[in-house]
Amino acid sequence: MNKTSIIEALIFSTNRGLDISQLTRFTDFSKTEVESILTEIQERYENEEHGIRLKRVGKKYGFFTKEEYAEYVERLVRRPIDKLTPSQLEVLAIVAKNGKSTKSQVEVVRGKDCSNQLLELLLSGLLKRKRVKAPGRPYAYSVTDNFYEIFKMSDLELYEELGEDMPNEAEENDEAKTMIE
Repeated sequence: MNKTSIIEALIFSTNRGLDISQLTRFTDFSKTEVESILTEIQERYENEEHGIRLKRVGKKYGFFTKEEYAEYVERLVRRPIDKLTPSQLEVLAIVAKNGKSTKSQVEVVRGKDCSNQLLELLLSGLLKRKRVKAPGRPYAYSVTDNFYEIFKMSDLELYEELGEDMPNEAEENDEAKTMIE
């Protein structure tokens, strides 16, 4: 069996994408081998006349429509972004910029309640939530890979455009400063 075809088939079979550790686990190929195959697949789809490309979004790899063919696909698939209200976009922007945020943190920035917006964004698959270790065990909200796909950017691109460190990097820098002090 062709190893490149195996990786290609695995990525094609999921709509959420797969990261390198998942690909190594499902194939028993080494990490270096998987990385090499991913590069080969990316080059093949970029250099040839394909309507799709292999792209990394966050840590996961998936097949995406090339920009020049997007208008045709959009006729077939309606993006949830069309359905978002201005208040939902506002909440989404706050969470995207600040990283993991609790409901109360979003409300402090926004200045008003955001319960309904958070619920709708969860249901649309643009936000995810996880309980945090804080008084009252609130949920922390963060954007999903679906968010990056719909807005056609990676998590790194978002923070590069804002000229800021990613939230995890900022936390690590704060921790390093605390350790030095």
